[in-house]
Amino acid sequence: MGLLSFFKSGNYFDKGMTPKCDYCQNGKRARDGNKVLCEKRGLVDCSYSCSKFIYSPLKRIPVKQLNFVGSLADEDIYIESAGDRAEREKQQAEAEKEIQKKAEAREAALKKQEEEDEAEEAAEAAKAAETEKAAETAEDPDAAESQEKSAENAEGENSAASQEG
Repeated sequence: MGLLSFFKSGNYFDKGMTPKCDYCQNGKRARDGNKVLCEKRGLVDCSYSCSKFIYSPLKRIPVKQLNFVGSLADEDIYIESAGDRAEREKQQAEAEKEIQKKAEAREAALKKQEEEDEAEEAAEAAKAAETEKAAETAEDPDAAESQEKSAENAEGENSAASQEG
């Protein structure tokens, strides 16, 4: 029971392998590559086989396995170390902080814009009220004098109340 008996058994690669003259010990591949010159049968096709088949593992050319990018999840193949995991988590945390800062800056800018808009609206309302008063005083000078007197009385009452308190 020597080393060669292992090769003669035909179980070197796969027990269920179909015999082909392409990797038979009795055959040689022809120059065109599609035919085999068999010592027992003559010129035959590569996929042909006969009862005289003797497996020769050195003649068998295994089918190359193709690696398709993305066919298998690369994350499943790569085993992540603790250092790699910590580095990835740190990068994710930094990215989340940047996003949070940008969101806070946007909110602050929106609040500032709203405050400016409210101040402008208040200024416009004050101008409109002054214009209405000016229009009323121009139409009725007696009413303007009575408004000025009532304003002075109100100021006097306010100052008297503040002196008492």
